[in-house]
Amino acid sequence: MEVISTDHDPFVIGVLSDTHIPDRVRHLHPALLNLLREQRVDLILHGGDVSVRSVLAELESVAPVRAVTGNRDLLLLNDTPITRLLMINGVRLVLTHGHLNPGTYWRDKFLYITRGYNFERYQKRLVRAFPEADVILFGHTHHAENRWIGKTLFFNPGSVSHGDFIDPQPKYGLLKIAKDGRIDAQIIPLTGARIEHNEWVETT
Repeated sequence: MEVISTDHDPFVIGVLSDTHIPDRVRHLHPALLNLLREQRVDLILHGGDVSVRSVLAELESVAPVRAVTGNRDLLLLNDTPITRLLMINGVRLVLTHGHLNPGTYWRDKFLYITRGYNFERYQKRLVRAFPEADVILFGHTHHAENRWIGKTLFFNPGSVSHGDFIDPQPKYGLLKIAKDGRIDAQIIPLTGARIEHNEWVETT
């Protein structure tokens, strides 16, 4: 477990996932880096499907980055773990993509095609894998979640490129952890651009 010491109150974390560069879009959303700077994030957590290392370098121009491996991150297997455990202001966080292993990935794929999205499918799996976590941060589904179940926060920022079929809006998350351990979690839509032919096109 990585223990992050900080004097900041609250400690501000930008949470994002599923950038899918360049397989779904060539660049980060044009507003993302400036928004993270404006919010003065102390740390950026990437929930996987980074795809290429240059994405992490861009994010590191804003704040330190911790990332995990997603199912599309074959080029990053030696650089990013499947799971990260962090302790910030006494809060135990787990960062994982959510697919956990190839077998589960293909089972998910089948169930998503035949039955659609189901949060409980992921919630049960993640709580079994990480029973001691206060916050479980994950990606993979492209479907944003910000849910407290008991004393555990399940937080998925959605995708900063393509959302899912239910809500295609790209999104990211903001997590604020106070000195006393209180947590404020927000999902923030990314507006002003949409993807056309793998490029961001400005919208009005």
